[in-house]
Amino acid sequence: MKAKIIRGDNLIENNHGDTRTTPVFGCETFNVAKVRKIGDDIKMGYDTESDVAYYVLEGEGKCVIDGKEFKIKKGDLIFYPKGTPYKHLKGLTLLAISNPPFDRKKRVYIE
Repeated sequence: MKAKIIRGDNLIENNHGDTRTTPVFGCETFNVAKVRKIGDDIKMGYDTESDVAYYVLEGEGKCVIDGKEFKIKKGDLIFYPKGTPYKHLKGLTLLAISNPPFDRKKRVYIE
């Protein structure tokens, strides 16, 4: 793989209802995406294959891990090993790093 610069102006945001995602970079071992939580209809779920780290870029809000609620804010990092039920609530912009690359089809929703 060669070094590269990815221009933010060229990225496209995808609409998933109350969650918006912007793929930033991906390769066979990991991927990076910007995630915006804009609504309240966020479902609890877990990733069956990916470990995921989320860095809070903007905002403050809450995350729910295994049914327990935590306040999070800009500058915080949250790590979820695969199989951990979680959700992030409205008001957060996050940088997600997944290993192996996140696959929406391999996320299981439990509520």
